Amino acid sequence: MSSSPSEQPWTIRRLIQWGSEWLGKHDIENPRLDVELLLADALALTRMDLFLDMDRPLIQEELGAFKSRIKRRSQREPVAYIVGVRGFWKQDFHVNSSVLIPRPETETLIDSVLSLYSQRDTKLNILDIGIGSGAILFSLLNEFPNASGDGVDISKDALEVAAKNRDKFSLKERVSLFAGDLTSPLSTNTKYDLIVSNPPYIVTQELDNLQAEVKDKEPRLALDGGGDGLAIYRPLIPQGYKLLKKSGRLIVEIGFDQGKSVSDLFSQVGFKEVSVVKDYGQRDRVVIGLKQ
Repeated sequence: MSSSPSEQPWTIRRLIQWGSEWLGKHDIENPRLDVELLLADALALTRMDLFLDMDRPLIQEELGAFKSRIKRRSQREPVAYIVGVRGFWKQDFHVNSSVLIPRPETETLIDSVLSLYSQRDTKLNILDIGIGSGAILFSLLNEFPNASGDGVDISKDALEVAAKNRDKFSLKERVSLFAGDLTSPLSTNTKYDLIVSNPPYIVTQELDNLQAEVKDKEPRLALDGGGDGLAIYRPLIPQGYKLLKKSGRLIVEIGFDQGKSVSDLFSQVGFKEVSVVKDYGQRDRVVIGLKQ
């Protein structure tokens, strides 16, 4: 990708057109959007900056930076991993291939918490089981300035990402991170007002049907829910119940067809007022239970 004096220069406009066509040939779902995000990242600009200076020519170093990003995307690496960030709720989170990329539907969980706790100055103690990047816990702490929280993850690499985001959002005084399986590294003497989790819930046999970006690039540990998709919920729900204060709540994300099965697990453990919340696409997405 170079221009001789007789050729047209590689301007932002020309690169967006070329890159969109290139990614389209590689069956990328939203080629134009991806190209704009990758080009903006290569130039250390915002997407809006691109449109304000579409005829700006790129120097060779900038072309090289853009070309390497396009090559990675054509190999089905997610844009979020290439640029290193993903927007969720009201903040941009650092992400890499050690953590699941935060999804818009997970914001249903944040909405659910906000609807239950209308007083934003409430002093909540929150636990996030399988914290990953920290998107859920840190978004909640941003909404509740007097809250504090703990995050647990079985992946030490994921915890490194969470720690980076904790530092980014100046939450070190309010968040402790623990390595281990579910609640195993936590003291049984610590009780929480709220426990949240987005556990792996995809049925093992269905993993190979996912997009290549997901099944080949995102951590399988954060996706694989076992033979029926419920393998993690079975220990998580009773363990969460034990660590909740009276009148505390457990709120978990679920697959679109798991509302009844996960609700039943909540009820079997002793949760009351069990409810299922739908996401923006009107699919079951969150289950809530109250410890009375």
